[in-house]
Amino acid sequence: MGILKIPLALAAGCYAAGQKIDRQLKLNRQKALPRPVVSIGNVTVGGTGKTPMTIQLAEWLLDWGFHPCVLSRGYGAESNAARQVDKDSWDWRQFGDEPLLIAKTLPGAWVYAGASRYEAGILALQEHPDIDVFLLDDGFQHRQLARDLDLVLVDGDRGFGNKHLLPLGPLREPLSALGRADRVGAIFRGSSGSEPPESFPQADFQATLQPLGFRLIGESSHKSLCRNFDTTTQENLLPGPVHLFSAIGSPQGFRDTVSGLGIEIEGETIFPDHHPFTEQDISRVLDECRKRKVVPLTTAKDEIRLVKYKSLWTQGPVPIIMEVGLKFGDGEYNLTNALKKILQGGRRDP
Repeated sequence: MGILKIPLALAAGCYAAGQKIDRQLKLNRQKALPRPVVSIGNVTVGGTGKTPMTIQLAEWLLDWGFHPCVLSRGYGAESNAARQVDKDSWDWRQFGDEPLLIAKTLPGAWVYAGASRYEAGILALQEHPDIDVFLLDDGFQHRQLARDLDLVLVDGDRGFGNKHLLPLGPLREPLSALGRADRVGAIFRGSSGSEPPESFPQADFQATLQPLGFRLIGESSHKSLCRNFDTTTQENLLPGPVHLFSAIGSPQGFRDTVSGLGIEIEGETIFPDHHPFTEQDISRVLDECRKRKVVPLTTAKDEIRLVKYKSLWTQGPVPIIMEVGLKFGDGEYNLTNALKKILQGGRRDP
């Protein structure tokens, strides 16, 4: 690593310079939507719970009587054009896996995807004028769109790693960027029923990403079926050891969550984040599970990219999906109060 440190440091310096120029260019082109915008993002690579947080905020807004719309880039989609995500579709190539997961989890909200979140928001308002608030998924670096509340999530267990910029470290931006965040949240991982870990010193609020339950792949979506963690369902669907397979930002977090439930992990196959699964990928995993007589276990995000291969598990074993959600600890009122405050402003003139 010592030999590589100098070129990596140089690359990190170039990355920082490029980021600074990019941020300024985006600010110069910044536009505002005529509704409040809440951004959910992070400053590190890897999963920090942005999608579960976006879903949780949308559920609160729906409960409060608002009409939220989620705006997403649609990473991995074949088109950059603004479009509404069809929650009845399984075509992740058209919308991106995360927007499709959000749409299937939130039947009462609208979800739009597009490289330009501003254009996606304008299209959403044209098609659904009742929208009164936007949630910008993974939006901290998307400076082209103005926001009323900037939420930044941090992995509460790993923090900021070595605190270096890419590629020397995990940071997408310098830690000084946290200065423009309105609220910083620490997201921990834990098993069902556990209490939130000790307070994260840099956080305004904290939450634990916990399993909500298990179901067969392709069953009706999603969290509403798993609101109460059911150990009987776990025992029925997972009678023995499991083989994990995933293509997510934090496979270690997935492993830690499963392990925390006392489930025996026999093996694991890790693919790159957002990996477009192939028939060969799935066949290899299922063959390994048949050989070892274990159950394949994966995530709801991966399910979006797996369902098209359902013919492969007609002979078993059928992959099991683990649903997760957030349990809030310290600072929940801080977060909900900030959210309600920006909603008081209501609609703005374009």
